[in-house]
Amino acid sequence: MKKAPKGVGRTIMDQIYRDRTWDRTLLVLFVVLELIMAHSSMVPGTLELQLDEEQPAGTVVGDISAGLPPGVTASLYFISDHEGTGVGTDLDIDESTGIIKTAKVLDRELRDHYNFIAVTMTGVTVEVTILVNDINDHAPTFPRKRATFRIPEQTTIGTKFPLEPALDADKDPLTTQGYIITDGNVGQAFLLETRRGSNQVLYLDLVVNAILDRETRSSYTLLLEAFDGGSPKKTGQMILDITVQDINDNAPVFNQSRYHTIILENLQPGNNILQVFASDADEGDNGLVLYEINRRQSDPDRYFIINSRTGVITLNKPLDYEMRRVHELVVQARDNATHPEVTNAFVTIHVRDYNDNQPTMTIIFLSEDGSPRISEGAQPGQYVARISVTDPDYGEYANVNVSLEGGDGKFALTTKDNIIYLICVDEILDREERDRYELRVMATDSGTPPLQAESFFTIQVTDVNDNPPLFDHQEYTQVIPEVIFPGSFVLQVTARDKDQGPNGEVQYSILQTLETHSDWFSIDTVTGIITTLTQLDYETDPTPSIIVVATDRGRPPLSSTSAVKVILQDINDNEPIFESKFYNASLKENTAAGTCFMEKVAKRPGFSVPYFRASRGSLISLVPNNHHSALAKTRVQSKLSLRLCHDWMQSTGAGMELESSWE
Repeated sequence: MKKAPKGVGRTIMDQIYRDRTWDRTLLVLFVVLELIMAHSSMVPGTLELQLDEEQPAGTVVGDISAGLPPGVTASLYFISDHEGTGVGTDLDIDESTGIIKTAKVLDRELRDHYNFIAVTMTGVTVEVTILVNDINDHAPTFPRKRATFRIPEQTTIGTKFPLEPALDADKDPLTTQGYIITDGNVGQAFLLETRRGSNQVLYLDLVVNAILDRETRSSYTLLLEAFDGGSPKKTGQMILDITVQDINDNAPVFNQSRYHTIILENLQPGNNILQVFASDADEGDNGLVLYEINRRQSDPDRYFIINSRTGVITLNKPLDYEMRRVHELVVQARDNATHPEVTNAFVTIHVRDYNDNQPTMTIIFLSEDGSPRISEGAQPGQYVARISVTDPDYGEYANVNVSLEGGDGKFALTTKDNIIYLICVDEILDREERDRYELRVMATDSGTPPLQAESFFTIQVTDVNDNPPLFDHQEYTQVIPEVIFPGSFVLQVTARDKDQGPNGEVQYSILQTLETHSDWFSIDTVTGIITTLTQLDYETDPTPSIIVVATDRGRPPLSSTSAVKVILQDINDNEPIFESKFYNASLKENTAAGTCFMEKVAKRPGFSVPYFRASRGSLISLVPNNHHSALAKTRVQSKLSLRLCHDWMQSTGAGMELESSWE
């Protein structure tokens, strides 16, 4: 008998002693393995099985007997399992039948295969390999749900920036297969490019696809989506916040290229003259504007100084009109970047030596009749008045400051040349809120002391028909008796209109409809007093309703409506009516008393029940029914021939003649 290699026996014995929980079955297995080693010349059988991961516990994987050599059978198997292989914990192997089942749900990402040796009682071995197939049970996952990225503006198109890839625990082709931008890519500013690494990870690059301009758009929020190769696909998302970093790509810009001002020669040093202003679209130091006077090109004698932060130009030395009447300054605005951008503006300062004439103003109102008024329907920007300003001291192009006061912000002053000024509507007007505004226009020259002209006037706001009449009540109710004469007073409705003139004059009318008894009533068009037009009838309509319309006299007119409900009080104005005035009946002479021989109905409009009675001394009795139309039954009182006449009561009633005869 061949001896087993020393290493095999020692390894098995060491394993037995390390794990004291093994039972005697393992000892038997050791003996069998020793037997196998002694008969190692036999060719072992092999069996390879597969199943998908995530199958429920108890799923049949296969049968060990399928791996036995032809003609060999077994009724008991000894399983060779090593610690850490997962065979003993993940698989359920029936040693009697050789059936292999899963002991729990298998996860390929934790273990993708299982190997063990099964030995029969006769020493035949079967090497069993179980492969766990991958299914798409994992979605691509980015390392972070949200990431921040900074890209300088003006970055060259095509520049790539690597991003953290999304990882998928599944294996190819179920792992990550691509990326897309699903939202936030304004103007298609970015693209995505991918590359597969040697470790099968799909790496991702963000590619600049358009010129980035922070001044146009300072940030992007992209929603990135990674998808795998499953069907259906599984996806993972990440939000990428991109901040466009500023570079100094904008120079300061003055709000005007040339400034003009006029000062007196006796102006004292330290007085501010004017302020220049420039803005820079960049941010931070790149957008911080600093001012200075270019001394190489202007004002070498330093008559003027400028505040580097505010741009306010101040007189630094006394002026002499006779020496210089005009000073030209070149003002530079530069940003505070490492390599600053510079822009120039020109300031012209005129020196004057006297001021003895005040400005003059001519105001022309632009209404149809030239009066100071404006319609409440005027839109913002519509002109109200034209103001021309002159100053004899300075000629036609005087440096005169014109200002407007009053009006509660409803009016504004505008000009294009500082000569002709226009007063325009600045906010929506409402005459019902306020119908006039007090305005004050002042024209002030630049002399010392300054001379001023001013004008006061009142702007009248004219009405437009923008308010409909409104009733005091949406519904009126009035109770009146049924019988009143035509022309009788019912009630008075009132509607009020906030507008003025014809736009606020209210006229009343009744809406003529077939559904209401509008023809029963009339209304005074001016006062709104409603009167009856015809006789009213409770039995026809106990609660007639009408619709009253209030209309103003605007063009086009505006109107509103109100419902008027009239409740009629019923009076006894209808008598009962028999179908006939005379009825004839024949009776046998021996008809018993109390026999009913006739039934007649007296009808009466309304709800009152007529009352019946026979003439006094009559041999016939009347029996009324308790219905809305009473049923009169005649009964025989005696065996006489008679004629029954209803005797009229004080209340309204109806009579009939009844002739009875014996047969």
